[in-house]
Amino acid sequence: MKEPGVDSRGEDLLLSTRQPLSSVLRDLKRESNDLWSCINSLLEDERFVAELRQLYPSLPLVANLRCGLWYAPRFDATCYFKSTDGHNGWWSFSTTRLNMALAEAAAARGGAVVVDATRKGKRFP
Repeated sequence: MKEPGVDSRGEDLLLSTRQPLSSVLRDLKRESNDLWSCINSLLEDERFVAELRQLYPSLPLVANLRCGLWYAPRFDATCYFKSTDGHNGWWSFSTTRLNMALAEAAAARGGAVVVDATRKGKRFP
């Protein structure tokens, strides 16, 4: 009787691929970037932002204009951050991105929820 996952020569079917690893990884990346995956990811993120709004109703929900406006139908305010803002050891900052309205809202209400996105593999928007 043949074992599951083993071919007629006794080789493990998962390990006997003739495709180079780089090709397998490229196929996996392409599959994870298809249209269905992108739309599904956006819907999951939208649900997550809705949960945050319910968990923290006293805090303003603020969208980063660079990458965050599509995660909810309505925001209390907007801000503008770039990926280099706030990096560890990066002491200079842009005077064009002071986000004073965000700072004032957070000070007045005890915090704020900033919605942003990344492609670096974080599980939250």
